[in-house]
Amino acid sequence: MLSLVVVQILSGVFLGVGALGFVLWRSTFRRPREALHVKARRIPVRSAEITWMSGALVMVLWPVGVLVLPEFAYHWPNVSDIPLSWAIQLVGFAISTAGGLLFFTAARALGRFLTPEIQVQEGHRLVQEGPYRYIRHPVYTAGSTVGIGLSALYLSPVLAGIVLVLACIAHYRARVEEALLSSPDAFGSVYSEYMSRTGRFLPRFHLRREHQ
Repeated sequence: MLSLVVVQILSGVFLGVGALGFVLWRSTFRRPREALHVKARRIPVRSAEITWMSGALVMVLWPVGVLVLPEFAYHWPNVSDIPLSWAIQLVGFAISTAGGLLFFTAARALGRFLTPEIQVQEGHRLVQEGPYRYIRHPVYTAGSTVGIGLSALYLSPVLAGIVLVLACIAHYRARVEEALLSSPDAFGSVYSEYMSRTGRFLPRFHLRREHQ
């Protein structure tokens, strides 16, 4: 198992890179001065939204907890160590970093359309650049990837359980979003066609049969 100091250093690096990514994302687009008009929206079940926001906040702040309250955030509950746990932790750090990079590229592609609400704004366009060329919900994929990586880095079954719950809610929210975006209030058949050639959370590989 990696020492606490090493894990705290990795947590600091993760937080620093995340803060830099946020600054870079904000610098890639300008928010309009006038208020945006919402054409249509879908409101998920309230309990799911509360759990979603609370769980996401806990996951984001977990690395901070490792720095200030490591007795509760790192390797807690203190179960027996497993063989090659240090390797699992390093792989987890790499996975969480990859998830953070995916989140940045997806957020950069969405620009001002990245909002926590499920809605269609005036002038909304169907983004198909970057990771949206292959998957419809890369932000959800990125969040789950970060959570899985951090759970491995911190050897935390508690965080892993939270990530599992968030993944289930992400699946539910994705279905609600797709119902809105494929409706006449949004992109209609254009989005339905987009759905047919992309994966929800992972790329869809089209296998071509060779005729002899």
